[in-house]
Amino acid sequence: MTMNQIAIITDSTATLPARLIERYQLIVVPCQVRIGESVYREGVDLTGEELFHRMFTSNSMPATSLPSGEDYAAAFAEVQRRGITQVLGLFVGSGLSGTFNGARLAAQEYELEVELVDSGTTSLALGLLVLEAARLVEAGGTLAEIAESLRDETAHLEAYALLDTLEFVRRGGRIGRVGELIANLLNIKPILRVAHNTADVAARTRSHRKGLAWLKDTLADAAPVRGLGLIYTSGEAQQIAESLIDELRPFVAEGGDVLLEPAGAAIAVHTGPNGIGLMYMK
Repeated sequence: MTMNQIAIITDSTATLPARLIERYQLIVVPCQVRIGESVYREGVDLTGEELFHRMFTSNSMPATSLPSGEDYAAAFAEVQRRGITQVLGLFVGSGLSGTFNGARLAAQEYELEVELVDSGTTSLALGLLVLEAARLVEAGGTLAEIAESLRDETAHLEAYALLDTLEFVRRGGRIGRVGELIANLLNIKPILRVAHNTADVAARTRSHRKGLAWLKDTLADAAPVRGLGLIYTSGEAQQIAESLIDELRPFVAEGGDVLLEPAGAAIAVHTGPNGIGLMYMK
């Protein structure tokens, strides 16, 4: 079975660069970002950098939501336009967003053979799974075999985010003002873990530097990994991520993916500015 007989659909939280989207002819459904009264489609109306600027300078709490019905419809219509009858859909975890369920409902409207995979995660952890899917499709597996293999792979995905500020987590209702005040007085930098459809605090480090060391140690313990992704939520964090990725490359198996991208809205909303995210596939 050749590449063009199975179409791969994912959502914009996967944070994949345009060159890989083009290389594997991926179809990306944009999630929505609300900032004040304005609603944007991620990756369509806003780049990552524009998104950060608007999110972090706005007085209102930014929020993300699942793609519109029109954008789901456009994705499945594109599959039909390509003359393809089989679809592999990989989406942000169903416990984190309604995006997966939206795709399931949209797929029912089309005469297509569809397999949907609930990644249980987001950002470049989802992106790494999508790239694995693309390689399995190119290798010629059947739709059902590939989907089953990818569901097994979801157990090997890890995503961590080091926060520089607790302001955005508090605004989102995840931490009270008193908790934020105490943490800031102690200069605590929490690390969030997203895996298996849940998000929780994996560690509380006493400085940004110690937080970066924790991320590096965690990756070293998991090494060699098959894929690595780093994300950032500001120019300052980008510089840190760029130097960090060179330090982390030795932990990636030969031929594994190494990606460095601006964070998507879903992660950035909770991380806030100067955040660093580490994702890998064990």
